[in-house]
Parts: sequence; C-alpha cells; structure tokens
Amino acid sequence: MSKTKIQSARDALHAKLQTAITLELSTLPPYLTAYFSICPKTNIKAVNAIRSVFMEEMLHLCLAANVLVAIGGKVTFTKDNLPKYPCALGFKGREFYIDLARFSKQSVNTFRRIELPDYMPPLDESLHVKEDVNVAGYSIGEFYNTILAELDALHELCETHDEPLFVKDASQQITETYFWRGGGKPVAVTDLTSAHKALNEIIEQGEGAGVSLYDEDDVEFGQTRELAHFFKFNEIYYEQEYNDDDDPLKPPTGKRFAVSYGEVYPVKSNCKQDDFVNNKDLALLNIKFNSAYTLMLQQIEDAYAGNPHVLYNAIMNGMHDLTPIAQTMAKMKINPEDPQSETGAPSFEWVE
Repeated sequence: MSKTKIQSARDALHAKLQTAITLELSTLPPYLTAYFSICPKTNIKAVNAIRSVFMEEMLHLCLAANVLVAIGGKVTFTKDNLPKYPCALGFKGREFYIDLARFSKQSVNTFRRIELPDYMPPLDESLHVKEDVNVAGYSIGEFYNTILAELDALHELCETHDEPLFVKDASQQITETYFWRGGGKPVAVTDLTSAHKALNEIIEQGEGAGVSLYDEDDVEFGQTRELAHFFKFNEIYYEQEYNDDDDPLKPPTGKRFAVSYGEVYPVKSNCKQDDFVNNKDLALLNIKFNSAYTLMLQQIEDAYAGNPHVLYNAIMNGMHDLTPIAQTMAKMKINPEDPQSETGAPSFEWVE
C-alpha cells in the first residue's frame, strides 16, 4: 500500500513539473516575437531587458527539468503539449491570453501579468477563459512553492518507507558544462537541498527574493545584481528606471528613458502557416523556422534522456539559426501588393 501511495504522489509531482516546463516554454515565443519585431538599433533598453528575460526563462525550463529527471521523471516535448497561440494561462483568479505579438505597450503589460509577484494585486480583471496551461497558483512563484511543498511531503514519505526519491546519478542533469552564460546558473539536482535551490532560483529571478526588486544572483553566484523579471518589464511599461530604495509595490521613480513603439515592424499577431499561402517566401521561411524550433525541442528532450552534451549545441545552434529567419520574416509583408499589409512572424508550430 505504501508503494502505491508513493508512486501516486510521485506521478502527480512528475505531472506538475512537466506543467512547469510547459509554462516556461509558453513564455518564450511571446517574448521572442516582441524581441524580433523591434527595429535594429532602437529601443536598446527594452531589447536588452527582453533578451535577458528569455535567456533566464530557458534556464528556468532546464532547472525544472533537472528536478523532474532527478525524481525519476521524463522530459517530454510533443505536438500535443506544445503551446499554441493565443495561449490562455490559468492562474488562480488570474486568467488571460498571451499572444505572439509585436512589441507594444499591450504586450509589455501581458509580460507583467505573466511575471506578477504573489504579493501584488492583479493588474487587470480575469477573463475567466478555459485555460490551455493550468497554473496551480496565483503567480508563478506560488505555483513553484506548491511544487516544493509536494516535494517535501513526498521526500518525507519516501524516507519513512525507506524508498529512494532522488536519482543520485547526475549524468542526466544539465550543468554549466552544457549551458551558456547568462543570469543565474543551472543546478545539478541530486537531493532535496539542491532541488530547493533550483526551484527557488526560478522564483527569485521571476518575481524577486521576497518583497524585493532584485533577484539574488549577486548573492548566490557572485553575478551583477539584476532586477527580477516583473520589474524589468515594469521599467519598460513606465519608461522609468528603479532607484534602489523604491517600493516594489509602487511604480519606479528613477531616471526616465524613451520607449518608441513606432520603431517596430507591423508584425501580425499569432501567425499561422496558413497566413502565408499568398507569400511563398514567407511560407518557406516559416517552415524552415518551425523545423529548426521543433528539432531544438527534440534535442532538449534528448539531452535529458542521457545525452546532456546535445543541449549546448541545440540551444546555441538553434538560436543562431532561428534569429536571422525571424528577423527577415518581420520585415516581409504578408501581402506584398498591399502597402498597409502587416508583416510576418514565426508561428512556433510543430513540424513532423
């Protein structure tokens, strides 16, 4: 009976961690679409902020995956669990759509809603939609804290019945050896302490360490002190920097800077392959992008199946291949005959 109870709890935690991986993945295409839509050499502060966030979101995906495989789970990317856009995120009491959309005040506000700390009130009314990704928490931080609580309970149950929880072999873990440089670091998960460290890194980079503007990468890893994701987007939204002593619950009060939403390509929201039937060049570029994107996800899955060396090449080569395609698409009119035509953007669809 105890083994059945342990396996049931383990399966439930595996499912929740796979949801966490899907959640982290769901944020990447919207951030990347906004990033690719900005005209070169403009909106530098916004470009740098968005780039730093999507790099850390990829780290969060890897950290959640490290915990999943450490407790005997399997990272899975398929056509069925790939986020589709518009994608409805279902937080507790906060349901909203995220779109593949150009850089705008509205898209920045959506990014703020994604990264909202759990001690802040909602930014907007909930849509009460049927969610595509069901997040068991008011915020990403609260969601990960529920995972930590379930992990602690399962660890105690396993110890009581002398059942191992963690896989001590770290060969399937993604470490700095296979990862690129950026904010934070991957954590090899082999026990409860390292699992807590990995998941807390996700929480702190997203919404700050406690009621704070900043993550703790400077304390944990000796890196430059960085604003947490919500506050990076808040600076863009208000076009104003934070001072160190600013109240996290209030808008920034520091130096003002300009954000130009006019220096953005008119990218069509939530593009699909079918949108490009009248533009063969865009259609081919989108297939090329989606093929490389699908391959990258398959390689990440392979990395967590015992081939961690695949990850570095998957990400570095994948992003290297994807970026110029997306930037080219953002400049191309969907209907070349129409002077007012919107431009293209990758659809982030699965290619068999």
